[in-house]
Amino acid sequence: MADREQERRGRRDRRTRSARAENADARAALLAAAAELFAKRGYRGASVDEIAERAGYSKGALYWHFQSKDELFFALMDQSVDAPTREMIGLLQDSPPEHDMAPEASRRLVELVSGQRDLLLLDHEYWAQAVRDPELRSRYAARRDELRAALGRALEVRLTHLGAPALEMAADQMATVIMGLAAGLAQERLIDAGAVPDELLGKAIVLLYRGLLTSAGDRPQVNAQG
Repeated sequence: MADREQERRGRRDRRTRSARAENADARAALLAAAAELFAKRGYRGASVDEIAERAGYSKGALYWHFQSKDELFFALMDQSVDAPTREMIGLLQDSPPEHDMAPEASRRLVELVSGQRDLLLLDHEYWAQAVRDPELRSRYAARRDELRAALGRALEVRLTHLGAPALEMAADQMATVIMGLAAGLAQERLIDAGAVPDELLGKAIVLLYRGLLTSAGDRPQVNAQG
């Protein structure tokens, strides 16, 4: 009796593993098809029907994994653009003080622009729609806020490791500036790679940091005795 029950559970577990693997394969295929069609037709031009057909699944299967084309877009960006960004943020937070992060930031930007060109163009297209649509803007902003908060926390940890004094600019504001620099330089490099040398982002971040240190050093010291 116990042996039959164990065998039954084993069959159920195998079916569960198989179903999970199949679901993972379907999701990956849908994301790959979306990336291909978004690159070819743009966000607005690619339909969910065409994406499902290209992936070899029904439209119902697509909606089982993703509630909308918007959700499919955000899953694609999370996988291919935001995940490497979060990895870089983790490295910034965990690296020892002697490790120079400026060249690493520049290298990651170059890799992103060269390896994910179509997705960066897609992201810019979606941004252009989001600034005109309050609902899209809210979701797009939430995605950026999450990355900004993570970068801000990592910068606070990094500045502590470096023994930096209290700076005039808050960590989340520094994160906003760095994210703006990275996005702007990526856009410029897409247009004219020669205008954005490989090391430019790292150099700009170093100049920002040095300027903040100089500003902190120039501030008058408050007399502790009042």
